[in-house]
Amino acid sequence: MSYRFWLLLGVLLVPILGSASFSASPVQAAVACEGEVVPAAWNETVQRHALVPFSTWDFEYMYDSRPMEDPDEGEPRDDGSWDKTLHPEEPWMYNPSWPLPVLEPVREGHFVSMQVGNDSVGALRFNLSSAHRTTFCVTLASVDGNATTPIEGDVYLMTSSQYNRYEEVYRMVHGGWWFWDASFSDDDDNALSNIPPEWRSFDPTGWQSYRDVHQYEQRSEVTFSVTLDGPEVYSSFIGNDEWQDFYLVIDAWDNTHDNDATSPGTVVVADVTVLAAQRTTVFPVWTVPLVLVGGFAAMVIAPFVLNKRYMDAGLGSAGHQSAATEGVPYLEQTPRP
Repeated sequence: MSYRFWLLLGVLLVPILGSASFSASPVQAAVACEGEVVPAAWNETVQRHALVPFSTWDFEYMYDSRPMEDPDEGEPRDDGSWDKTLHPEEPWMYNPSWPLPVLEPVREGHFVSMQVGNDSVGALRFNLSSAHRTTFCVTLASVDGNATTPIEGDVYLMTSSQYNRYEEVYRMVHGGWWFWDASFSDDDDNALSNIPPEWRSFDPTGWQSYRDVHQYEQRSEVTFSVTLDGPEVYSSFIGNDEWQDFYLVIDAWDNTHDNDATSPGTVVVADVTVLAAQRTTVFPVWTVPLVLVGGFAAMVIAPFVLNKRYMDAGLGSAGHQSAATEGVPYLEQTPRP
């Protein structure tokens, strides 16, 4: 009886203790930012993207025959919004060729150093493998001559659909196809802090990061890991399933989030290390609800089983009270003569 009691008690307490320890422990990267890396195979395992303030789709240019870039020089039109010292991006970064190339899954470590212009966005597109745990290590700095100084910026991880939404908001705020003349200060009526997270995607200035948690704002160093349950696929009720790549976004503009870093006023140098660790055990997705349902079932059944064992205590194997019941012994005294 003692063995069964402790076994049932352990089954009852494991889900409670497990959830308590999970909520108390901080999330950390699976591996340190050290490992073997190989040169980035551009447009094969990683692709460079950028968003710049001088290359946005504007109603003014819909009826303008001039190209956004000079075909002879390969540089943006000098309309006062482009400063070569603050915007080192090349035209192929913010005007990529479509369709985008299909990337190989990330199975090896990579190191990339890129420059992000002021009021701009630098992004790296990856095809993350569900058989690997991927760790991202990002360091942001500004370079003045030979001196390197840490600088604060924003780092986000997004899927393809989330990045497309983020790109629309960037172009909107920078005078794109939807004219938006609004101030996103703390006292603004359209501040995202006043909108619940589940409704932000319906707001014209709303966008989300992957799992709504991979957003690291006002940071000079960021390290985080991502483990996928399976291939990331976006399912739509009215369309076909869409494969989702991942974008590591280095944000150097004052976006629509309330607590993000402002434009640094200089070029940001981002050193990015991507490490992929092979997962030894990959459980199917359905094991998660199975464990949860099993834990709740054990919590419900355990009290009934314990009560049944308690009620049966002292009864015979046949379930009836034993007939051989001895009385209480007593001491007989012989009277004195």
